[in-house]
Amino acid sequence: MQTAQIRSSFLEFFRARDHRVLPSASLIPQDPTLLLTVAGMVPFKPYFLGEATPEHPRAATIQKVARTNDIENVGRTTRHLTFFEMLGNFSFGDYFKAEAIRWAYELSVTPASEGGLGFDPERLWATVYESDDEAEQLWLSETDIPAARIQRRDAKDNFWSTGGPGPCGPCTEIFYDRGPEHGAEGGPVVDETRYTEYWNLVFMQYETDGRGNPELKGSDSIVGTLPKQNVDTGSGLERVAMLLQDVPTLFDTDEFRPLVDLASELTSTPYTGQFGEGATPSDVWLRVIAEHARATAFLIGDGVLPANEGRGYVLRRLLRRVVNSARKLGLDDPIMPTMTGAVIDTYGDHYPDLKAQATLITKVAQAEEDTFAATLRSGLSMLDSAIETAKATEGSALDAQTAFTLHDTYGFPVDLTIEIAAEQGVTLDRDAFAEHMDAQRARARAATKAGREGVSTDVYKQAASAAGGVEFTGYERESDTSAVAALIAGGGLVDRAQEGDEVQVVLRRTPFYAEGGGQLGDHGVITTPTGRIQVTDTTTPAEGLIVHTGTVVAGEVATGEDAEAEIDHDRRTSIRRGHTATHILHATIREMLGDHAAQAGSAIDAGHFRFDFPHFEAISSDQLAELEGLVNDRIADNPEVQTRLMSQEEARSTGATALFGEKYGDTVRVVTIEEYSKELCGGTHVHSAGEVGLFTVLDEGSIANNVRRIQALTGPEAFGHLSKERLIAQSVARILKVPSEDVPARVEELMARVRDVEKQLARAREEAVLAQADQLLADAEAVGDARVVSGVIAGADHDALRTLALDLRNRIGRGAVVLGTMKADGKAQLLAALSADVVEAGTQAADVLRPGATVVGGGAGGTGDDAQAGGKDGSKVAEAVQVAAAEARSRLQA
Repeated sequence: MQTAQIRSSFLEFFRARDHRVLPSASLIPQDPTLLLTVAGMVPFKPYFLGEATPEHPRAATIQKVARTNDIENVGRTTRHLTFFEMLGNFSFGDYFKAEAIRWAYELSVTPASEGGLGFDPERLWATVYESDDEAEQLWLSETDIPAARIQRRDAKDNFWSTGGPGPCGPCTEIFYDRGPEHGAEGGPVVDETRYTEYWNLVFMQYETDGRGNPELKGSDSIVGTLPKQNVDTGSGLERVAMLLQDVPTLFDTDEFRPLVDLASELTSTPYTGQFGEGATPSDVWLRVIAEHARATAFLIGDGVLPANEGRGYVLRRLLRRVVNSARKLGLDDPIMPTMTGAVIDTYGDHYPDLKAQATLITKVAQAEEDTFAATLRSGLSMLDSAIETAKATEGSALDAQTAFTLHDTYGFPVDLTIEIAAEQGVTLDRDAFAEHMDAQRARARAATKAGREGVSTDVYKQAASAAGGVEFTGYERESDTSAVAALIAGGGLVDRAQEGDEVQVVLRRTPFYAEGGGQLGDHGVITTPTGRIQVTDTTTPAEGLIVHTGTVVAGEVATGEDAEAEIDHDRRTSIRRGHTATHILHATIREMLGDHAAQAGSAIDAGHFRFDFPHFEAISSDQLAELEGLVNDRIADNPEVQTRLMSQEEARSTGATALFGEKYGDTVRVVTIEEYSKELCGGTHVHSAGEVGLFTVLDEGSIANNVRRIQALTGPEAFGHLSKERLIAQSVARILKVPSEDVPARVEELMARVRDVEKQLARAREEAVLAQADQLLADAEAVGDARVVSGVIAGADHDALRTLALDLRNRIGRGAVVLGTMKADGKAQLLAALSADVVEAGTQAADVLRPGATVVGGGAGGTGDDAQAGGKDGSKVAEAVQVAAAEARSRLQA
C-alpha cells in the first residue's frame, strides 16, 4: 500500500465514525513550553488538560511532528527520524477503551480494497499495562487477537503521563510480527525489532500529583479519576508504510527512498542500504541528507527560519548537517535547492502549504547553505588544527573554548563539532562547553529582570470556571453589560480590589478584544456600582478566557457585581483601520514579491502597525513607492470588507490564507476584500476599505536573516506624518530658493560641491603637512648610522600623518619616525614607522610607540614596521612623542 493511500484510508475511516478530520497544526506549537510540535496530541493539549472545550468531541489528524533529541542517531539506525507524520484519532470525553481498541483493530485488518490497512491479523500482537485488566478483556472481546498474543508490561512501557501533575493513564500498543528473519520469537517483550510497534492507544482516565517515580510514571502517583476520560492515539505513518510495503527500513518506503536515491545521484555516491556493522559512512551521510532535507523543508514551510537559538537553531543544525554530509561525499555544489524541491514535489499534494511556500523554502535553504559553505571552510581549518592539538595531548580532548568559538563566531553547531571530532577519535568536554554557554546566557540575562509577577495556569483555570465561559460581543458592540466573574491580584484570586490596586478582571460577557492575530488588546473602562477600572490591556492567557488588565482608579470592585464594560472607541477605530490595511498590504506585497512574502508576524496598534515577512533582499525605494501607491489605490476603491463564518476545511478550500503560528478552531472567521485578499482572521476590521483613509510606509528594513519588517501608519496618523514631511520639504525649498520638486537635485548639487571642497581641503592639509618634511629631517637625531625623526604635526589627520611618516622613513634610509598630533576631539594620535632593517633586527613599531601611548592614556597596535596609537589626553601629545622617540633611540643603540 502506498503512503498516500494509508493517509486517505486512515482519515476516511475515522471520518465515517463521526470524527472531525482536521489539517495538521503547524510545527510551531501554540504551547509556549514546547519548542516544536513533538506529538500528535500537542494541538489538543488544552482539551486534555481541561483548559478548553472542543467544538466536537472526536477528531482525527495526520500531524507533522519534529523531534531532535536523537538527531545524532539519524542515518545510523533504522528507526530514528527528526521529522515524521503521526496518524491520530482522539476522543475528548466521548468514547473510551472499547471503541478505541475495536476501531484500531478494525482499520488494521480490513483489506485495503475495502478501505482498511490490510494487516495480516495472524501477525498482530497487543501489549497492555500490567494492571489494566479491562484493556486485556477488550482485546479478547472486541478483536480476534488471542490471549497468547497479548502481553502485559510495566509503567515504563505502557503508562503515560505529562511528567508532572495532570492527566495520566495506561496505554495499549499494537505490534506487527515481521517474521523470524528479523529476530527471536516470544512477542514484543522479547524482541521489538521483529515485533514492531505501530500504534499506541493512550487512555487518559486518572489524575496524578506528579510525585510518582519519574522513571516509571506509574499508578503510585494517582490521586483520583478524571471526570472525563479521553483517548489519544498515535501511529507513525512512516513505520506503517514500512510494514505494509514490506521494506527493510523507513528509508526504503515509497516516499522516502526516492529522496535517498536523489542524494546518491547528486553526490555520485552509490547507496548500499546497509545498517550496523555493514554500513558504510557514505550510507549514513546519504540518509542524513535525505532525512534532514525533508525536515528542513517542512520547518521552513511552517515559518521557522535559521537562527542561533530556539527552533531556528534546530533548523540551522539540521541544514548544516546536510551540507557537511554532502561535503564529506565530495559535493561542493549546492544540494539544498534540489533536495527541498524534491520534498515539495513528493509531499505537496497532502501538504499544500509546502507548494505555497516553495519559493521561501528553496531560497532560505539555499541562502543558509551558501553562508555555511563559507563558514565550513574557515571553521574546519580551525577545528582541524584544534583536533590535531588534542590528539597530541593526553586524553585527546578538544578544547572547550575552541568549540565555543566555533559555535558562537562561526555558527558551528556544537553537535557537528562533536561528530567531526569523534570521527578522528577526539572527544569534547561537554561540561566545560556548557560552562561557556552558561556564561554567555548569564551575560544576555544581565540586563533583563525577572519581569512582572506571574499568574499560574491553575489560577486562570479557576477564573475560567467561575466565568463558565466568556462571550465576546466586540464585533457588534463597543459597550456591554455583564458581571464580574473573577478578580486576580497579587498572583491569585481575590474577592475585591480597592483604589490603586493593579488587577485582572474576568467578565462573563465583554466587548473588549483580546490580543491575538497581531492585533493588540483593547483599552477602556469597566464600571461597577462601587468602582471603576481603567483597562490598559486585554489578553487570552488560556483558551476561551478573556482577561482585562488594569488599575482600580475609583472606589472598589468586587466579584459578583454588575459591570458596564466600554472600550476606547477612538483607539479601536484606529486599530480597525490598521488591521484592514495589513490585509491589503499582505495581498499586495505577495503580488509584488512572490507568494513566499507571507506575513510572518505583525503588531497592530492605534494608527501604527508593523508587518514582518520573509524576503531575501532590501525593498528598493522605487518598490516601496509602488507598494504604497498600490495599497492606497485599493483603499480608494473602497471595496466592502466582508466577514463570514465557515468550517476550517471550507475556508481552506476557498483559498483563504492561514497565518504562520496562528491557531484556528473548527469554525473560523474569514475576512475577504474583493478577490485579492481572503484570510482567516478573528480581528476587528472596518466595514469598507475606504475607512482606512490613508496608508504610508515609515520604514522598511531587516530584523533577522531573510526577514524584513515594514513600519506603517494609517488614517489621521498617516496624514499627520505626511503633512509634517511636506512642511519640512517646503522649508528646505525656501532655504534653497528652488521649487519643492527641485530640492533633491539641488541638495545633490550642493553635496557634490561640499565633497569637492573637502577633497581640496584634504589635499591642502596633506601638502602643508608634507611641507614640514624638510625641517623634520634637518632636526633628526643621529644614532650611529641611523636617524630618528620626531615631531608634533598640528592640524594633521590620520591619513596625512601616515603619508608623512612613510615619506620620511623612505628618505632617512635606516632609522625610525615618530609623529603625533592632537585631533579635533582633543584626543591624541601617534604613529611610528621603522625601516625594514630595524624590524629585521628585532624591533617592532608598536614596541616603540607603547611607552608614548601610556603617556596619553592609550595603547599601541599595528604591523611590524608600521604602528599607530591613540589616547584620551591630547594635551600630552608632545611629551608622548618625546618618550616614544627616546624609546626608538634606545633600541637603535642596543
